[in-house]
Amino acid sequence: MAQAMLGPPGPDSFFYFTRESLAAIEKRIAEEKAKGDSKDEGGDEGNGCKPNKDLEAGKTLPFIYGDIPPGMVSTPLEDIDPYYINKKTFIVLNKGKTIFRFSATPALYILSPFSSLRKLAIKILVHSYPFQYTFTGIYTFESLVKIIARGFCIDHFTFLRDPWNWLDFTVITFAYLTEFVDLGNVSALRTFRVLRALKTISVIPGLKTIVGALIQSVKKLSDVMILTVFCLSVFALIGLQLFMGHLKHKCLLWPKENTSAFDKYVAPYFNDTVFMWEEYLENESHFYYLEGQKDALLCGNGTDAGQCPEDYICVKAGRNPNYGYTSFDTFSWAFLSLFRLMTQDYWENLYQLTLRAAGKTY
Repeated sequence: MAQAMLGPPGPDSFFYFTRESLAAIEKRIAEEKAKGDSKDEGGDEGNGCKPNKDLEAGKTLPFIYGDIPPGMVSTPLEDIDPYYINKKTFIVLNKGKTIFRFSATPALYILSPFSSLRKLAIKILVHSYPFQYTFTGIYTFESLVKIIARGFCIDHFTFLRDPWNWLDFTVITFAYLTEFVDLGNVSALRTFRVLRALKTISVIPGLKTIVGALIQSVKKLSDVMILTVFCLSVFALIGLQLFMGHLKHKCLLWPKENTSAFDKYVAPYFNDTVFMWEEYLENESHFYYLEGQKDALLCGNGTDAGQCPEDYICVKAGRNPNYGYTSFDTFSWAFLSLFRLMTQDYWENLYQLTLRAAGKTY
């Protein structure tokens, strides 16, 4: 129902996703296509809004919606985000009020949103905790059997003496840590769940052999890695000496005296005869920005470096480009920049920044 998505937030905003709901969406899509066909140019695109960031998939339902009616938990519901009013989508809310968004088109071209098999799969997906606990219990039982049979870690051939068991122990430890220990925001620790997939390495003998051979080959490359790090360190030191502080050079607004621009932008920062230079630099609007760029335009004081527009001067102030992550100000940042050049990760941007700030001579 369209009014469900456009109405005020609250418990009454939830409606079951039915065949009538899907038909209403298809009708709205057909109407918009008809409007688009009748207008060659200048027609409205979509419903003229953007997705609500508070209603994105994976986020918790905002508290203004209140409690979810008991019968609507883990059940397909009409999308409450007005952006999707003309798109084939529906949502599902679990007991933790987490939003899951699904496509209303048939899965695998066979299973419609109203298929019993697909509904069962959705319930398992949105309430995966019982299955996670089951697998954690299986892993725990397996490790307990090994510990009882071999011992834990003191003597030879015990559980932790086998490096493959380190992986099992780490997986189980983080499983209990993220599920049962209240550590506040542990979303980062939950990424360690992907380690459970690595347990297949120790289960499949052939895969275990391949991984073991790969680890041995990496050990043989240790000398090459050390030489690579040494070469990068040398070039990082060269970059540190040549370009330290260069990427902080920016074009600062400084109009000529006795002009309206000077009276508007510069004069307010005079305290009697003292100019408040630091306060003037803290105002980022005084730097020159190219259209669509987040960082101020770089410049240099050399003859072949980048020049500033009229009424701007080149000064060293503010942060480094790319939120402060691109610079040669310290050895670590210089090493990271050299590693970026070696891997050719957007290296041309770093090259252009350095060229504009330091000049072509370098």
